[in-house]
Amino acid sequence: MTYLPDHLHRRGVYIQYCDRSFPRPGIAMLVKQRMTLIALVLALPGPLSGQNVSIDEGAYRVSLNGEVVGREEFSIRRVGMGDQARLHLRGKVDLDLPNGLRSLTLAVRAEGTEMGVTAYQLKVEGGGDSEIHVSRSGRRFLAKVLSSRGEEVREFRAGPGSILLDRDLAHVHFLLVPFLSNPSGVSLSVLSPLAGEQTRMTFSFEGQEEVRVGTDLIQGRHYRLEGGAGSRDIWFDEQGRILRVVIPSWGYVAERESLG
Repeated sequence: MTYLPDHLHRRGVYIQYCDRSFPRPGIAMLVKQRMTLIALVLALPGPLSGQNVSIDEGAYRVSLNGEVVGREEFSIRRVGMGDQARLHLRGKVDLDLPNGLRSLTLAVRAEGTEMGVTAYQLKVEGGGDSEIHVSRSGRRFLAKVLSSRGEEVREFRAGPGSILLDRDLAHVHFLLVPFLSNPSGVSLSVLSPLAGEQTRMTFSFEGQEEVRVGTDLIQGRHYRLEGGAGSRDIWFDEQGRILRVVIPSWGYVAERESLG
């Protein structure tokens, strides 16, 4: 039996499907093949500039318990339109924490008008290095964690209303945009690959509020994602760009530096 790196153990995550003791023959090899393919696809250069549209890019200032601890840089691009659209999210978070430096590098591919995630790669450095790869196969997500302790594989549900969101990355909440038009709220199954947890949460509109971005005040739409161990507050502008993310239980705040 192999175990998760220390920073995942502290979150209470124990994965039971392992490299040599996987209880379902054949799935481990399938996961390896799919993850290798995903890594190659995500590493390929983007399409020609005429086909590649920038949806958003910029940076957030990240604070924990009122103290600025780092920065998140990101880009979101779209290839194609409608059901044939492919969305590519790229992000890098660098944090200076009391227990040392930590960085997270994310690459996500989503498809269609509902922006369903088909590939999710997260590399964690500092506090226990690891790589997390998630792919979708029918009505399930296959997640693989690679670390110095070995390899672990786990399955999660991937039915309607399933979404991948790690709380440690602000820009990935852009995947909530397809649900902004439902004012009465919607129930979502939220998978956090970093925590290894899947939680039922409600995403609802809280009202219009002004949000400071740099020196400007921007009219924002305040939404709340609530369920499990706590809630997240997210502010979007009229174009769906994320202005601010707050997680009160964690003392986390990500503030947009500019809309330039």
